[in-house]
Amino acid sequence: MIRKMTKEDVNTVYDIELKVQSHPWSKQQFAEAVEIYVSTVIEINQKVCGFCILQPVLDEANLLLMAIDTDMQGQGLGYELLIESIDQLKNSPVQIFLEVRESNVVAIALYEKSGFHQIDLRKNYYPQSKGGKEHAVIMVKSCSDDFQALFS
Repeated sequence: MIRKMTKEDVNTVYDIELKVQSHPWSKQQFAEAVEIYVSTVIEINQKVCGFCILQPVLDEANLLLMAIDTDMQGQGLGYELLIESIDQLKNSPVQIFLEVRESNVVAIALYEKSGFHQIDLRKNYYPQSKGGKEHAVIMVKSCSDDFQALFS
């Protein structure tokens, strides 16, 4: 089941974030995300096992953060969560942007499967746990075809 994230989900979502991110968001950032962004969670057997946070900006959106708990990865949950989260945007965006670590080939494959493609590379963007910086792949999904289909 995919549903809107609530304040009651913040601790669980934060725990998932700590498992999957080298530079995690704070609990406060998640609490704020519930209030101001399109924030969703995916549940299996009434247990939250992933989340997605989208930031609508006029006729566009930014995918700020998305994760599936480590013990639930590889089951297609990320794809389901991403597609449903995009569907929950109130105004159908023309484009959705995201940044992802260049080394995160699994996430890049998921985004490509979801209709995103690389448009640029932001050099030395992400801090690495052992020092140094990693490039960010900037990706976009054009939703104009989906949006136009509604009026055809």
